[in-house]
Amino acid sequence: MEASFGAAVSMQNVQAGGDIYTQVVVYYSEQEQRDIEVIVNIHHLPQPTTALIGRTKELADLTKRFTDGKTRLAIIVAAGGIGKSALTDEWLQHIAEHHYYGKTRVFGWSFYSQGSHNTFTNSQPFFSAVLPFLGINEIPKDDIEKARLLARECQKQPCLLILDGLEPLQYAENLPSMNGELQDSALKEFILQFRRAAGQSFVLLSSRQPLVELKKWQDEHFLSLPLATLPHCDGAKLLAKLGVQGNETERQAISQELNGHALSLVLMGHLLLEHHAGDPRYAKELPPLTSAHGYSDAEKDSRHALRVLDYYDSLQDAASRCFLQLLGLCDRPMNADEKRELLAKADHAAPLRALTDAGWKRLEQRLENNGVLLGKKGCFGHMEWDTHPIIRAYFIEKFKSDTPESFKQAHFVLFDFYQKLPEKEFPDTLEEMLPLYRAVVHGCLAGEYGNVVQKIFLERIWRGGEYYSSKKLGAYSQDLIGLSAFFSPDWLQPYDNDMPKNVQAGLFSIASFCFMCLGRFEESAKLRQLDINLHNELEDWGMAANSSENYTDLLLSLGKLSDAKNSVRLAIDFSNRANDTARKLGSFGRLATVLHRSGNLHQAQHYFEKTERLWREEFDDYPWTTSLGGKDYCSYLLDTASDPVALKKILERGIFGLKIAKQNSDSNDIAIFHLILAKTYQALQKSQKSSAEFDLAIETIQKTKLIIFMPEFYCSRADFYLTQNQLKNAATDLNSAWEVIERCGMKLYQVDYLLIHGRYSLAIQDVDTALNHYEEAINITQETGYHLRDAELDLFAAQLRRQCGEAYRSTNPNLYSQTPDYYLQKARHRIKKIGQWGLLRVIERDFPGI
Repeated sequence: MEASFGAAVSMQNVQAGGDIYTQVVVYYSEQEQRDIEVIVNIHHLPQPTTALIGRTKELADLTKRFTDGKTRLAIIVAAGGIGKSALTDEWLQHIAEHHYYGKTRVFGWSFYSQGSHNTFTNSQPFFSAVLPFLGINEIPKDDIEKARLLARECQKQPCLLILDGLEPLQYAENLPSMNGELQDSALKEFILQFRRAAGQSFVLLSSRQPLVELKKWQDEHFLSLPLATLPHCDGAKLLAKLGVQGNETERQAISQELNGHALSLVLMGHLLLEHHAGDPRYAKELPPLTSAHGYSDAEKDSRHALRVLDYYDSLQDAASRCFLQLLGLCDRPMNADEKRELLAKADHAAPLRALTDAGWKRLEQRLENNGVLLGKKGCFGHMEWDTHPIIRAYFIEKFKSDTPESFKQAHFVLFDFYQKLPEKEFPDTLEEMLPLYRAVVHGCLAGEYGNVVQKIFLERIWRGGEYYSSKKLGAYSQDLIGLSAFFSPDWLQPYDNDMPKNVQAGLFSIASFCFMCLGRFEESAKLRQLDINLHNELEDWGMAANSSENYTDLLLSLGKLSDAKNSVRLAIDFSNRANDTARKLGSFGRLATVLHRSGNLHQAQHYFEKTERLWREEFDDYPWTTSLGGKDYCSYLLDTASDPVALKKILERGIFGLKIAKQNSDSNDIAIFHLILAKTYQALQKSQKSSAEFDLAIETIQKTKLIIFMPEFYCSRADFYLTQNQLKNAATDLNSAWEVIERCGMKLYQVDYLLIHGRYSLAIQDVDTALNHYEEAINITQETGYHLRDAELDLFAAQLRRQCGEAYRSTNPNLYSQTPDYYLQKARHRIKKIGQWGLLRVIERDFPGI
């Protein structure tokens, strides 16, 4: 980075995870900061319900860390209504007076209200807004690439990003295995890449729960800022500022009753002023806290706001109540078009239709004065109306429970509006298609499930079997938003009890595929199980077999080999019942692959040969299995090939498989057979041809975006680069592999990564990392049952014993309990026992002359 205006510059070595980089820290004078042009867009952030009271220490801590040149991220953690928005707003006003301390781009976004319909929430609207704001015109379709692009841009220019209300994108804290981890793949990737990238940008987050991903950050690079409820002296000051009369003792008593919950105090203060001339004695009319206000310990303080809202709702007029309930129909601020449609067509809006312009102004002003409506945003013709998420949730639940038919009819108005909004019946771009996704959500809330599936999803979004939205636009996140509207938040129960089971199964299948493409394999596997169970109930054996095969693929990648074996045997049972040759081919081929990965090579050979016999019976003009099954058989043959003659036969298979793939224009099959050719040429020591095939394989698989295959491609080429002593290229591919493996939880490929990266670490004399990788690989192999790598682990142990010396004996007693020759002979015995003759080539390469 070049420092303009003669600014002071210092260099700092920063460690991020396992990476070390040099960060350039630029210090601008006050005059230089004033001379820098700052572009600001923070209108997406929620407005605070009142000015900040107290929090002086938190403000000082945040500003200090923002300006120290080391801290790159901060997170404000507090329950709803505690005052996160007020703190953020006050802090932004403060740093604006100092020209944002040299930041040139300031962008804010709120995720919270997106989750108010209990549908799947994602970060794509944020990326679609922030990237153009930063001057990026060509935005990639892939979610992960958007995240990486944003991280790179934050490295290029000093930005301040404020991301409010992350909790809809996090797993709930009551899920022990996840415990607040980000479930949004793109935002998770951005946080990862931002941690690794040097730069002068700063990210401010806020959430109702801590962010697990920050455990990987060094303390000096991030700030966690928990907010407690207000001290009662500050609660009393807040009430006084809002116009509550009486004395300090009376106001503190109200604060104690509401446990210092900021939003509750704001609402109570406005209520007392508006309806009781600020008399604090009327606070005693507040209804008691009951089970109707919720049980959650995490939100125990925000329940007081519901008490105040109960009191407030009993005092307000019908028109005001009606408008607040209609406001809750939208999972974001209501815009002018939505307001106009609802006023004209929603039955529930009848009390509002008689209002004159003057009447509307009085109503809105009254709601603003009561603290339940935020000030309007936007300009003429693009106005928006919004409220605090807790208030939104309160009034929409009242609307739904008190007048359920009017609730549905109002959502139908928005459904009809959004399904007619696109100019084209079949939109071409994601931007053009967004109204259809909104139509899906409103249509489901209106109870129009069958109509939404058929008319919106099948015909206009997926376009039948074309699956246009996912295959052409990569709109996996958007599809999931729509699909989640049909089911309860845990996906276990459809909202429409009359939804046919075959429709449910189809929706589960597509949702599973979308989750898989987003790298969320655990969720994908869960939905695939539901898909299988429903097809089993329907006795649709062919679809049950197909889904079981897909489930097996997920379990393999996750390293759950025992479960994968059970799943594939179920797939075989289903395919036999269906008497479907295509499904038998898939099921038997996958059983062979599971056995191969488990180290049962002799059994695997039996099922690979059985699959190929079935293949020849079905396709008599095909001498060998093609597609994924053919690739898996070739991988097995590479592991068992003992001489160049066997390798040349594999080469023939690979060339044939590539020919068929190209005839079928199947990009995935083209990629996997380029990979087979690359690995075979490597085994034949034809480096130039191998390198060219690896490049074609990775170039092609990247275009498919099917991340379930990507780690194998990157790990394989990294292994090739290591044999060619191209260490920098090997490191690049290993990093690419690890990013996918870590994000998706792919433990099977984690073992492959650890073995290859362990050899890389030895090559660069990073002995500690190599030893740690060995121990970790052993543990994961035992956990997963990935015993195909047992002999390779012993060969790696022999390398470690030969190269590490005696200095590491005390810290690695298990490894040093045996000699290098012991591990080498143990590997040879394993190779001979299971017929993994391909590893003899590794012994010749790494242990020459032995």
